[in-house]
Amino acid sequence: MTETSKNKSRAGRPVNANPEHQRENILRAALAEFSAKGFAGASVRTIAQEAGVAHGLIRHYFLSKEELFRSTADYLFGQIHKSLIESAGNESATNPVQQLQQQIRAFVHLSAKLPYMAAFLMQAGLDGGEHFLYVVNKYVKPLQELSLAPYREAVAQGLMRDFEPDFVFLIATHAATAPFANSAIRNVVVGDYMEDTAKIDRYADTLIDILMSGCIKKAGF
Repeated sequence: MTETSKNKSRAGRPVNANPEHQRENILRAALAEFSAKGFAGASVRTIAQEAGVAHGLIRHYFLSKEELFRSTADYLFGQIHKSLIESAGNESATNPVQQLQQQIRAFVHLSAKLPYMAAFLMQAGLDGGEHFLYVVNKYVKPLQELSLAPYREAVAQGLMRDFEPDFVFLIATHAATAPFANSAIRNVVVGDYMEDTAKIDRYADTLIDILMSGCIKKAGF
């Protein structure tokens, strides 16, 4: 490779930049932009501005807006999957009920960390088409099965009531994400607590208590 071609291949990339850090900044900015405006309305130039990088640098990491969208979905759902896997593998969870509780707690904290999660899914649904199918088929359906595994096992062991599993999934995930997705209502009702770990834990405790009180199998049921 000639010196000229080497320089051309590196065009748009600042000297001594941290590629991993830059790429994550771009993905986080893209997550916010796609969550607010959907695929069609999202601006790559705005994403670059929010990430603090030159507009041309986006193309260095992502060949197209389509690739950026899919990489953003990979980034978001990769963190969700990792969080659920870690909670499922927690040695302190000795039965499926405890596994489910830890899973809900992990999802609440992840929702606080990534408040754009619900909006990203909503905008993908509004867009429909290939972007929605990509997210649903690659991530939503597999994560649904993964997250429902401890509930199904608890029902099989006679520990929890046998509700429609998909309804349980919808109720738990929507309740976990809602206060962080709708910041305006949250701030009016309970104040801004995105960085307050203790308050996030109390919200997770409340959600778990409500869900468990309705799902735990009691004598006579």
